[in-house]
Amino acid sequence: MEELRSTEILDKEIEADARKKAAKIVAKAESEAKSIIEGVDERVKKAVEEKSAVYKNKLSLLEKNADAYIPLEKERFLVAFYDEQVCKAMNEYFNSIGKEKRLSLLENKLEKCKFALENKKIAVSYFGGLEEADSRKVVEKAFAKNITGYESIQFEKSGEEAVKGNEIHEGMILKSDEKNSVIVRLTMDELVRELKDKYSYELSSTLFGGRLPE
Repeated sequence: MEELRSTEILDKEIEADARKKAAKIVAKAESEAKSIIEGVDERVKKAVEEKSAVYKNKLSLLEKNADAYIPLEKERFLVAFYDEQVCKAMNEYFNSIGKEKRLSLLENKLEKCKFALENKKIAVSYFGGLEEADSRKVVEKAFAKNITGYESIQFEKSGEEAVKGNEIHEGMILKSDEKNSVIVRLTMDELVRELKDKYSYELSSTLFGGRLPE
């Protein structure tokens, strides 16, 4: 009987000890789990903060680039817009004055550069709807005895570069008859190019009534 009690007591002690150990294991596991969870939370929080900082920097950079890009695009647009409107106004004007007055403008241009062809034999090529008679009107007053011939050519073969936006490609090329030839271009494209280079701002300002678009 006494032996049975001893066994029961031993069993209870073993059970109690087992419970204590199990409780310690559970407590330790809970502590480790809590530590892991806290560590994960901390790592996630840190990762979020780091990513947030990275994206903030990227966003800031994008905003700076946008701030620089938008004014540049605006400036490009306005420059193109001014150029388009100036060319449109020039086309309307040169079309309205007719061919005779355009020839007079080319003759005035020749007056400023005829010194380069003085005492030289000159071949004249004309294009853009002009006739030989038109070319004679322009050049013979200055070089009546020096012209060796007239030739009608296509604009594409004239060597002249078309000005963007210009619609009138009339003109003539004067070329001296010598090894190191002198070439004088009397063309509407050349005239438009010079006007735009010299008076671009004034033309835009006049066209928009003294107030350029912003």
